[in-house]
Amino acid sequence: MSNAITTGAHVQISLRWLYEQGVIIAVKSFNTERMRLNLDIFDWCLTEEELGKIAQIPQRKLVYLIGSLMTTEHNDLLAEIDADLD
Repeated sequence: MSNAITTGAHVQISLRWLYEQGVIIAVKSFNTERMRLNLDIFDWCLTEEELGKIAQIPQRKLVYLIGSLMTTEHNDLLAEIDADLD
């Protein structure tokens, strides 16, 4: 991941993580520099430590159906954060 970290390319870290999870990624960009950066995700891998840090980030799994949004998994931590914001 050193490539992405040193350039501050958080998007590429996210794309690499998705790729390593087996997710099919469709990226839309007309900016040639961003397109090049998006292709650079294949030159490096996330370490076990980095994967562990990412795994600690609360995640909400969503399913999109014909323009509507359905949450498929409840996350207690996110509910606590939402409650604190009210």
